[in-house]
Amino acid sequence: MGSADSVVTDRIEPPFLTAVLRRSTRRLQETARRTPRVQLECVFFGPFRDAVGTKTVHYETTAEAVGDLLRELEAEFSELDGELVAADGSELAGDTVVTLDKRNVTHIDGLDTRLREDAVIRLVPSVYGG
Repeated sequence: MGSADSVVTDRIEPPFLTAVLRRSTRRLQETARRTPRVQLECVFFGPFRDAVGTKTVHYETTAEAVGDLLRELEAEFSELDGELVAADGSELAGDTVVTLDKRNVTHIDGLDTRLREDAVIRLVPSVYGG
């Protein structure tokens, strides 16, 4: 079995690996340059503000839709996990209200609402009072 390992190792020469890594790195860099990045202002209210630690976050993303952005925010701020998007990913979690430039995204295209440069996203948790 030792000879089979050496045969495989003997076939792969360092220059070949170096060339493959260079091509892969170039492809990733080209993809990153082509992927549009959007600058947003995310404003958090109530418990969401507590979870993030600040009211406003200037955020750069490659997300194209509100749902993608919300999933990114849940991943970046662990205390938001499961608070923005429903477990099945089809809608907002609970009675959370998300607005894009003061328009409720549920009145646009929901989680599929397209993001645009310099948009202001407001995230408001469901609040119950009496």
